[in-house]
Amino acid sequence: MSVSVEDKIELFRNIIFKDIEESAYDRRHKAAEGFEQNKSRLLQEVEVKKNQIMKEAEKKAEKEKQQLIAKTKSQVHHRLLEKRQQFINEVTELLIRKADSFVSEEGYKEYLAASLKKAAVVFENAASVQFAFTKRDLETLKEFIEREIASGELKDRCQLKEAEKNIIGGFYAEDGKREIQVDYTLRSLIEENRELIGSSISRRLDEVQGDGH
Repeated sequence: MSVSVEDKIELFRNIIFKDIEESAYDRRHKAAEGFEQNKSRLLQEVEVKKNQIMKEAEKKAEKEKQQLIAKTKSQVHHRLLEKRQQFINEVTELLIRKADSFVSEEGYKEYLAASLKKAAVVFENAASVQFAFTKRDLETLKEFIEREIASGELKDRCQLKEAEKNIIGGFYAEDGKREIQVDYTLRSLIEENRELIGSSISRRLDEVQGDGH
C-alpha cells in the first residue's frame, strides 16, 4: 500500500507538533520548578529582612526611650536644684532679717557675753588679741563689751576695731601673731545654717533620685 503525499505531510506535521508540545511541556515544567525555588528563596529573604527591620526598629525605639528617660531625669534634676537654691536663698534672707532684728534685742548682749567667754578660752595663752565688731556695736555697746572682756582672762591684752566686712553682729578675732582666729559673727552662723540646709536638701534629692532608679 503506497503512502500518499498528503499522508506523509500529516505524519511529518504530527511528529513536529509532538516535539513542540514535549519541548513546551519541558520548558513549562522547568519554569514551574524554577519559580517555586525562587519563590521559596524570596520568601526567606523577605522574612530575614523583616526580622532585621523589626530588630533595628526595636533597638531604635529602645535607644530613643532611654534618651527620653535620661533627658527627663536631667530636666527634673535641674528643676529640683533650682528649687533647692531658691529655698536656700529664701531661708538665708529670712535668717538675715532675723539677725538684723536680733542685734537690737536684749538677748544679743547675752550672745556677745557667751561668745567672748568662749574666745577667752581659745586665746588663753595669746600675748595679744584683736577683736572686730560692727560699727553699731562699737558705738552702742562698747562699754558693755569692754566690761565683759575685763571680767575675763583677756583684760589688758585686747584691742577693739571696726570689722572690715558686713558681719551683721557678733565678732571675729585673731591673736597678734595671726596664728589663731575665731569667728562668732552672726554672718558666719547664717552661712553655717545655709550649708546645713543645703546639705540636708541635697541628701533628700539623692534619696528621691535613688528611689527613681
